[in-house]
Amino acid sequence: MPDFGELLLIAIVALIVIPPQRLPEVARTVGQWIGRMQNYVAQMRVEIDREFHLADLRRLGEEARAGARSVEAAIHGAVSGVQTDLAKARADMVQSLTASSWSSGAVEAPRNFPRRYRPRPNIDDLSLEIERLKRQLAVPQGAMAGARRKYAPRARINRPRVRR
Repeated sequence: MPDFGELLLIAIVALIVIPPQRLPEVARTVGQWIGRMQNYVAQMRVEIDREFHLADLRRLGEEARAGARSVEAAIHGAVSGVQTDLAKARADMVQSLTASSWSSGAVEAPRNFPRRYRPRPNIDDLSLEIERLKRQLAVPQGAMAGARRKYAPRARINRPRVRR
């Protein structure tokens, strides 16, 4: 980056070489170039920052994957340990059952178990029970007919019906 003295020397040479009528035009053009250069530098800075952040994200992703792999390996190890314990327990149980008193003949093992069966009433039993309950209640049909009316009976004079 040039220092202040060099910039002042360039400005004096530009005033001598460039006529005063074209000076605003040249200054505008130089300003546009400087603006474009600043935009380009800013874009490059953004791209570099984006690449650094992307590299950090990739590194974090790899660390997370490595952690997940280690957890998965630990879980697989625990599951395989439990499976071996279950296999040992199953083998011990089979061995104890074969060596038990059932196989020696002292106590005979049941060959089949009775099914649990609760008899349900059939349709004839249900109809008989309904008839018995009807006789027990002994409610006449005509007495119940009035209770099922939707509206009250109308009086002899013209009044609107009343809902119950």
